[in-house]
Amino acid sequence: MKQAPDIKKSSQDNSTSTTLYAIYILALIMSVVIIVKIVIIQSTYEVPKKLEKYFVPRSRKQVTKPNRGAILSTDGRLLAISTPLYQIFMDCTVRKDAFAADTKRGKERETEWQAKARDLAAGLSEIYKDKTATQYYDLIMTSRRNGKKHVAIGGLIDHETLKRVQALPLFEEGGFKGGIIVEQRETRQYPYGALARRTIGYVTDNSDRVNRIGIEGRFDYELHGREGYEWLRQSDERREVPNYDSTSVKARNGLDIRTTLNIDYQDIADRALRNQIADEPKIQSACAIIMDVKTGAIRAMVNLQRDSTAGSPLRERINLAIGQVGEQGSVFKTVTLMSLLEDGYIRSLEDIIPTNHGIIGKEYPSDQHIRDYEYREKRNYISIRKGFEISSNYVFAHLALKYYGSHPQDFFDKIYSYKLGEAFDFDIDGLGTPQVISPSSPYWSGSTLGTTAYGYSISVTPLHVATFYNAIANKGKMMKPYLVESIEKNGVVQKRFNPTVLNSICSKATADTLTRALASVTTTKGATGTRNLGKAKAVVAGKTGTARIALSPSERPLKGNGYQDAQGRKKNQGTFVGFFPAEDPKYTVLVTVYSTLSLTSFYGGTTPALVVREIVDNIYALDEQWSDNLPRQASVQKMEAPGRGGLYEQGKTPDVKGLGLKDAIKEIETSGFKCSWSGSGHVISQIPAPGSDIKAGDIITLTLR
Repeated sequence: MKQAPDIKKSSQDNSTSTTLYAIYILALIMSVVIIVKIVIIQSTYEVPKKLEKYFVPRSRKQVTKPNRGAILSTDGRLLAISTPLYQIFMDCTVRKDAFAADTKRGKERETEWQAKARDLAAGLSEIYKDKTATQYYDLIMTSRRNGKKHVAIGGLIDHETLKRVQALPLFEEGGFKGGIIVEQRETRQYPYGALARRTIGYVTDNSDRVNRIGIEGRFDYELHGREGYEWLRQSDERREVPNYDSTSVKARNGLDIRTTLNIDYQDIADRALRNQIADEPKIQSACAIIMDVKTGAIRAMVNLQRDSTAGSPLRERINLAIGQVGEQGSVFKTVTLMSLLEDGYIRSLEDIIPTNHGIIGKEYPSDQHIRDYEYREKRNYISIRKGFEISSNYVFAHLALKYYGSHPQDFFDKIYSYKLGEAFDFDIDGLGTPQVISPSSPYWSGSTLGTTAYGYSISVTPLHVATFYNAIANKGKMMKPYLVESIEKNGVVQKRFNPTVLNSICSKATADTLTRALASVTTTKGATGTRNLGKAKAVVAGKTGTARIALSPSERPLKGNGYQDAQGRKKNQGTFVGFFPAEDPKYTVLVTVYSTLSLTSFYGGTTPALVVREIVDNIYALDEQWSDNLPRQASVQKMEAPGRGGLYEQGKTPDVKGLGLKDAIKEIETSGFKCSWSGSGHVISQIPAPGSDIKAGDIITLTLR
């Protein structure tokens, strides 16, 4: 007999199944809701700003600085470069609290730490050499007792020294255990020291203003590059790490500036200027310029000045070559002579004028040069060439008054066409503006035309003068002087600065005539430049010039005399400017010295001419194109071993050209001198030139190829 179904059990099963289905449906609905909610959160939801800080690690924006570009010489040698240096600090309290909390071995561990600190102090003393080991140890322990966490150790060091410091006891354990803190600082380094320092310049950011000087200042934008930034966040270990979820911009490093400067010529000019004026305390300052004739490229620009303290050393302080505006004296007579030739008033340098005892009129002083000439030559006339050679003020004032007296503006129009009346654009800031007293000026007087003809009543910079003479050497084509050849990135030129013609100031025939006149100044007996330049290794065509410097009101208590004080003291400016070799000019050179207030006079034919002589001789010996022109005959000295009379004349530079580097160094050092070099191979040139005067311990610079 079949058993009847258990209706109660079936009812329970159905109820359970219904409950499970309900739970399933509810779970499904909740899952869908959660998924939809997740989608909504992912796509549209934003955490309220008030809550965001609790979910997002703190981050900050850090600016990343670019590497500043380098400044290079024309042949690629580094004149200025940014390099990282490092300052070491020490957290002297490191692990002090942990040792104090360790009741078992705390004192023992502190004693061990102090022993390591003593060894660290000894190492720091050996590396930095600024404190004794005891002083360093006392600094560390005193700072540890006083709870100092950022104590400076020594000064800035390079990367190689940093590695040595990091390997010292205690510091080798790192920042958390050894307390070492390293801060990197970008610094500007100048491998050639003070050479061309004012021309290279600098940028200083003071609290009140930014000073931008020289090439560093003028090309600061290109050299600086572009700053970048990145976001940093705190890690779980509370260290700052890059936040890659945020945007970042890489810094763009600065571009390099290739200059026209030839560092060898810069060294020659700097050395020559110092040799002649270092021991003359009455010379306050001086400048020198070397310019490439064909292009106008500045190959050297030296600016030396003492401070107000008597006997202070010469430093590159102010760029006198471009900023010192003053009356130039007799070097301006070439301007007058060019104008007379171009306008056809003079057809030959042998044209003659009456001497008239050097007297023009009551507005002008009598010319002593003419009176000396009359006494010596027993003549009452003088040629224009001779007047130029002896630098007669009378001759050029007479000619200017005779030919331009009725229409002086024509003469001044010439001056402006020679670019001697304007401050043309130059690669660095600070070029002075000439001051010209023209006929329309309220300061014009009856004597202005004559005084302008021989270099007064008009003020220009040395660079203006050098540019004018360079145009004569370049057959009348005036080139714009420039200091920067190109802007480069990783050696690839981004922008090139080509030579630029400012003006054509005279005909080739006039330039040739002027060159003959200028060459006679240094080659004719009795001329103002012959004594010190007559035996230069190349014929120099140039002109001497001497000018009084107008005194400031505080320096001249005498009324009516702007050039002399109550004791008769005055300031002088002496200049020599010219180009060489005269027969085929390659370089224009200018040297100007400025004296202190004294009773001594300084002339262009003395100290400046001596500096030019040294520059010319050294460049002539250095430049390969002239090496075949040097005399090939010489007396050969008997060769003896060092210590038995020596191979070379004492006090003279040995000739090591043609030797390999090792042999050259041996000869130089056994002769008692020091040596620096560039390149590889054999010596092709040396500075100072062989046979030059030199002192024991001086450096001889070699170029190898």
